[in-house]
Amino acid sequence: MIKQAFTYLLAISMSLFLMSSCDFETVDEEKERSIKLVYTDWSESVALNHLSTYLLEEKLGYNVITKLTNVESAYAELAERKADVFTDAWLPKTQEKYYTRYAENLEKVSIIYPEARTGFVVPDYSPLKTIKDLRSHTQPIVGIDSGAGVMHKARLALESYNLQTPLESLSEKAMVSKLEDALKRRKEIVVTGWEPHWIFARYEVRFLEDPDNLFGEKEKIYAISRKDLASKHPVAVRFFERMQLSEKQLNTLVYEIRVAEDPIQGVKKWIKHNEYVVNQWVKDLKPVRKKIM
Repeated sequence: MIKQAFTYLLAISMSLFLMSSCDFETVDEEKERSIKLVYTDWSESVALNHLSTYLLEEKLGYNVITKLTNVESAYAELAERKADVFTDAWLPKTQEKYYTRYAENLEKVSIIYPEARTGFVVPDYSPLKTIKDLRSHTQPIVGIDSGAGVMHKARLALESYNLQTPLESLSEKAMVSKLEDALKRRKEIVVTGWEPHWIFARYEVRFLEDPDNLFGEKEKIYAISRKDLASKHPVAVRFFERMQLSEKQLNTLVYEIRVAEDPIQGVKKWIKHNEYVVNQWVKDLKPVRKKIM
């Protein structure tokens, strides 16, 4: 009887010892935890890329590779499986030609922003009210890179409204610089604009009315991916499914990154003020831990 009791106590002691000596390690739920994001040189695309990269790396344990490219190449790289996610797809109209071309090899993951808009933008003091008023406007309309969706719509508007106004193709930075200079001098200017964009928070500017609705109704900004990404990176896909920002959240994100010396510092400052919503995005997605004997 004493021997049986001793054996029983010894077994318990060994079990307790083994439990106390257990270590923990991160479980790699996905065999290959590396993901590639593509983005364009537009303010909201840069901002969404920095935010996504930071959270995927710091909260979800991914190694993130990013590539700056133009919008057409972003779609092509997803379709050719050279990239995984693009977080700045304006649909159904602005980037329609690219999505339609590659649709069978793409998937819409989520709506990042539900009320995007494009059009011609003027200072609030401008006498111009509608696009038709541009028939009396002699200065060039200041645009961005020629392949952008807003530029396709701008060319369509010029043709449809029978306007003779030239359309300049510049970088977004150069376009904004010209806008800021005109605002300081209180001069007339028309630019190809879109919202979300920090200029609407910083300056008194507005869209020209579009009677024929050529720029279309308000759109959605989607996160899109290559086909079947969920089978390889289910955690990342779930993260992007949850990631949605309000007008204020996206505009302030773009602004914080723009004014910060280091974009990551802007991201961190934004996260500090939006901690609750970020926690909802990553909830239950962080790498779990298991016992190792």
